[in-house]
Amino acid sequence: MKYYIIIFVVIFISGCQGISQVEQSTASLPKPENTNRLFPDLFNQHCEIDNKQVNDILADASLSAPESEKHVVETPTPINPDLWDILGGAFDIPVPDDKRVEYYKNWYLSNPHHIDTVTKRAKPFLFYIYQQVEQRGMPYELVLLPFIESSFDQFAHSHRGAAGLWQITVPTGKTFGLEYLKGYDGRRDVITSTVAALDLLDYLYDKFDGNWLHAMAAYNTGEGRVRRAIKKNTAKGKPTDFWHLKLPKETRLYVPKLLAMADLVKNRSHHDLKLARIEPAEVLTEITISNRVKLDLIASQAGLTSQTLYQLNPGYISGYTYPGRENKLLIPSSNKKQFYSNRKSFNRSREEFTIYHIQPGDSLSELALLNNTTVARIMNANDMSASMIIAGQQLLIPQP
Repeated sequence: MKYYIIIFVVIFISGCQGISQVEQSTASLPKPENTNRLFPDLFNQHCEIDNKQVNDILADASLSAPESEKHVVETPTPINPDLWDILGGAFDIPVPDDKRVEYYKNWYLSNPHHIDTVTKRAKPFLFYIYQQVEQRGMPYELVLLPFIESSFDQFAHSHRGAAGLWQITVPTGKTFGLEYLKGYDGRRDVITSTVAALDLLDYLYDKFDGNWLHAMAAYNTGEGRVRRAIKKNTAKGKPTDFWHLKLPKETRLYVPKLLAMADLVKNRSHHDLKLARIEPAEVLTEITISNRVKLDLIASQAGLTSQTLYQLNPGYISGYTYPGRENKLLIPSSNKKQFYSNRKSFNRSREEFTIYHIQPGDSLSELALLNNTTVARIMNANDMSASMIIAGQQLLIPQP
């Protein structure tokens, strides 16, 4: 598989988008050097990243255009590809030669600080979202939607009432299964909001007969508006692809922003912009708590700070999990064994594991047989890509 080195940049959260404030026609978009004059503070409304927050997490974690219109720059396959390389090589939605797309590509390239800021925010969550998109067989470009929606700020909240990485509103969240309890907001829960957002996109894709640009536009402005725009164009004998629809200005720019970003990611070496390396490996893992527990206690049992655990699980506003429900939490994968090695954690968690110290002569098949489980479950619990084990190491053994 060929990987395309990327240059990537991101833009503001939904609540601070500011796109709707742009009064100039997109048909005469200015060159990037005029951005600050014409769009004062447009891209600076969003809060700066808390570098300590990211460092704590990582420390604890130790358009339907013809193919000829795409600007593809092939590069040699990297020896050690990172997640950006993998994403860039997997993007395949056609990117047209459109003024709106070109404008945002130029803006991104002219604002490397913004790239650096949001890339650092994305680092703990990007591979997790990539896994969810890949499992569903959806376009990999959707991994970039939180860059457009929230600048990967898990605490983002818009004036329109949207919240979280995916900027979901309360009514939409309820429709797609999110819970709202006293002290808990499903829109801010990275796990549940990712499921809801991808469910919504799947639904819209089906409703618009397999057209992802229509689905993404509807994600931004609503199914009804896109459907009415298509109906009007049909009645007038006009094309009904996204690029010809009369939609709100924010939506007309929403899809080009995503495609511009995807095109830069696909061809980042061509633009000679560096991005912080993100390994194509699991950084976070899910645990499930089945009763009421204070997050501070879970953090201490997993060897984390309370702040880090809350930053990974911002939906739990009250600082407690809830009784009578499965509370799914994210913790760094590197802290999973420490969490399950604590007897109190073992009793509170829905998943049950024992910690086994590997002895000389042990094999995974024998351990699986002795513990009434499977080799695959043991490997999955320990994030193993091969079945080789070494005496002296520790294994999580799933219990039946």
